[in-house]
Amino acid sequence: MKTKQIIQAKLEAELSQITHQSLNSTFVGYSKKLQEQVFVKVFPNKSKFITEKAVNQQLYLHRVLTSFTITAAQQLYVLVMKDLAPIDLKLPVTVELAHVMGVKLAEFHQKVKPFTGIYPNNNLFAKAEYDIAQLQESTIKTRLQLLLRDLSSLQPTIESDLFNYSTTVLHGDVGVRNYKIINGKPNLIDFERARMGVNYQDFIKLFYQDFGLNKELITSFVNGYKSLGETVMASPSTQVFLLLLTAIGIMSYIAKISDPPFQRVGEKMLDTVELFLKRMNSSSNIPINETNSSIPELIVLIPRD
Repeated sequence: MKTKQIIQAKLEAELSQITHQSLNSTFVGYSKKLQEQVFVKVFPNKSKFITEKAVNQQLYLHRVLTSFTITAAQQLYVLVMKDLAPIDLKLPVTVELAHVMGVKLAEFHQKVKPFTGIYPNNNLFAKAEYDIAQLQESTIKTRLQLLLRDLSSLQPTIESDLFNYSTTVLHGDVGVRNYKIINGKPNLIDFERARMGVNYQDFIKLFYQDFGLNKELITSFVNGYKSLGETVMASPSTQVFLLLLTAIGIMSYIAKISDPPFQRVGEKMLDTVELFLKRMNSSSNIPINETNSSIPELIVLIPRD
């Protein structure tokens, strides 16, 4: 019996499959058994299932209705929740909307606490080295290896920051597509990639991919984020390392699935890393201030609070 049929029988529901950005199967429909309009997400990965369930339980009282496993060609993990009927944001993103998005991420960072099974997201220098080694394309591989090598002189500072400030439960995939209108207000959805980390990590792809490094949007977002009392403590060098780590992830992805626009996003991140290193090592008396980076080209680096 197919997965959809098994779930329908279990929930006494007529479900419709919906397109979803993740690789998970998702369905919506009315469950006679639960007497609720439901949103069903099917995970082949147990860790992501545990993460999605745990975060939803913290954010939405009584949203998680039930869960179960299906043994087919592989073990599948089924999460059944109340359907929040999310609506896409009205685009393009305005300065006002960017501010609200920052507020909503701050709320997420404040409300969601570590839970059993959360991905610890540690040993990041070793992870960066390993992930680069898996790449086959020599040009990008060499570029990444050189940047990681050049950042190694800052490794003690960066690792100290990572140890001290990896205290936030990150959303893990912050982007316009994961902000939806729910009950008339913008909110974040899709929590399966949540993990521990430095809060700046949740800004990176949004700033580079969706905001296109637009200074006004970035500033408005950061102001919204800080309006709830949240701060960014990681030094610019740590932020640069996290940019490199994100770019490595992008290059690993495009090595498997061709995506030129996404590749260009990763390359912009690498441009920032290179500029930072150039300015840091420059003899032109334009130093990088570890507590207040104000160089216009590095607007994506947030001054340390």
